[in-house]
Amino acid sequence: MLGMGRPILTQADLQAHRAQLGNQQDVIYAPLFDSVAYPSAGSLQLTFFTSPIGQGTTTAPGATGTKTLADTNLYSAGQLTKGNEFYMTGQEFVLFPGDTIQAPGLAPVTGTNSFANDTYVIGKAGVVTLQVGSNRQYIQDGPLQMFPPATRLAIASALAMTTTAGTQSLTEVTYAVWTGEPYSITPIYIEANQGFQEFVQFPALVTATATARLLSRMRGYLVRNAQ
Repeated sequence: MLGMGRPILTQADLQAHRAQLGNQQDVIYAPLFDSVAYPSAGSLQLTFFTSPIGQGTTTAPGATGTKTLADTNLYSAGQLTKGNEFYMTGQEFVLFPGDTIQAPGLAPVTGTNSFANDTYVIGKAGVVTLQVGSNRQYIQDGPLQMFPPATRLAIASALAMTTTAGTQSLTEVTYAVWTGEPYSITPIYIEANQGFQEFVQFPALVTATATARLLSRMRGYLVRNAQ
């Protein structure tokens, strides 16, 4: 014991109270995700995971400005920050067509079944490439609809009828989504500060009714330093 009743601190005492627990890590299921705009005129290449939070342009509904957590959960461009690693097990894409549902009684300004049509024409094109490191490709497959989302909106029916000046009209809501078995891969372990990028390439421009939103979701586990 030291004077004034203060105990002698040992290395064991310090280790027991560290905020950063040395080499100990915890593992949680936490997919990495990023979203980009799919222009109505089409694009020959869409690139993901290059604009982290605070950079790029948000595609979140109704939002403006740079990307936020509603767009991506990446905090550094093309890599994980120190103390974070990722064990990837699969890949999915979610397409949100830009077509909006019109109010009952109004003619659809974007064309009949444009939501379903955009989902189809975009889904049947595009090759997905995931590259980790300098030039090693772990995914190179397509078309986009081969990477269906694990969850989707379920609709039994959606009909609305309105009467205007003695005329009845029926509006049917159309909805479509890519479906099938989630796309699994031989697991990839992406280490901290290891560069990676993902892009979708199209051999020709695929136009859409309106600007859509495409979300990439890398399924897997976040391995992080225990706190």
